Amino acid sequence: MTLAQAPAAPVPAASFARWEPIAAALCLAQFSEPLFAAIAQSQGLDEPPGYARVFFLPVYAFLGWAIWRDRARAMAASAATPVLMALLAFVALSTLWSIDSGATLRRSVWLALNMGFGLYLAWRYDWRGMLNVLAGGFLVLVAGSFLTALVAPNVGRMTFEHPGAWSGLWTHKNTLGGIMALGVAICTAATIMTPERRKLWIGTALGAFALVLLSTSKTALLASMLGLGVMAFGAVLRRGPQHAILAGAGVLVALIIGAGIVFLAPDLLVATLGRDLTLTGRTDIWSAAASAVAAKPWLGYGYYAFWLPDYGPAYWVRQAVMWEVASAHSSWLELALGLGRVGVALFALQLIATLRRGAGAMIRADAGLWAPAFLAAFALYTLSESHALQANNLFWTIYVAVAARLALDARKRAQA
Repeated sequence: MTLAQAPAAPVPAASFARWEPIAAALCLAQFSEPLFAAIAQSQGLDEPPGYARVFFLPVYAFLGWAIWRDRARAMAASAATPVLMALLAFVALSTLWSIDSGATLRRSVWLALNMGFGLYLAWRYDWRGMLNVLAGGFLVLVAGSFLTALVAPNVGRMTFEHPGAWSGLWTHKNTLGGIMALGVAICTAATIMTPERRKLWIGTALGAFALVLLSTSKTALLASMLGLGVMAFGAVLRRGPQHAILAGAGVLVALIIGAGIVFLAPDLLVATLGRDLTLTGRTDIWSAAASAVAAKPWLGYGYYAFWLPDYGPAYWVRQAVMWEVASAHSSWLELALGLGRVGVALFALQLIATLRRGAGAMIRADAGLWAPAFLAAFALYTLSESHALQANNLFWTIYVAVAARLALDARKRAQA
């Protein structure tokens, strides 16, 4: 059954139709795994308490109901994203060779549920509706982060590694900054596409930007500016070919200047970002993990398994960098460790297709401007953070929603 042939989703009861976007926004906020890890860290614990998983049960119940209600459209959304589905299948298959098959199996199930929610956002809402749900989720996260940092500063602010920097509902300032950088672009776009809630979304966007500053994360500040810049670039493109030529020339000049700084004065660039030439130890991790990738180049060590066994292959990486590193701090390296070259190739194919569709969305009024801005920020973060294909990760949840909505739009145009 094609998307065009799929029956329209049944209209929910009017009372729930009003509440469904609010429920979806709360579920989205929960997929960022807020609060409990931060509380655990403030108490000196390594993991959130077991009861924290209970808070996902309403999310999974909501998702199960949504899939059952719209099962034809859910199947159509899955069919429109075959490479995403292939990635998910490969993740589950990696249980067979994982060095911690139990952890891989559990995380595979969580990832499937996470991606199912992203697909739900894509099939259930148009771009405007999805943007409202996303902005609603960020409203919850912005308010929660301010409340946590002000009422419980031992939880919402860092005390050891970066004293005084805000971490909000999460364990690290960079997590708060990265998530709020997304919120800046999404809530700014919501002010444009939903004028009836403009004041609410302007306030949320300003709150998200304030949290970016309070996190002291310069990378997040750069991502915020990148998102807004991509949106401004798209707005100029829509004004006509002359404006498009001028905008393109401006981007080209910026790229030339940026490349010159990278090659001629990299120390100046990283100093401006508050880093060093090792990218705050990231290049040390990448170098130490290279031999582990070479040992199992094609299939890797199993999804989410490499860093788990205390005396597994990650032990030698930790010995080399002299700290308890828990991730590769690079989506590409994380995929290489977990799923090998096959996983990296599948993700690269999927990302390229989505970026191409996102670039085309810049000139379409129905898609708005925030989706290309999000994709630009997401692509940037894949270089230095392990967001891709991560279970219960807000970046990945939104990426799946954007990729699926773009794919559904492309299929609909092809069938027209």
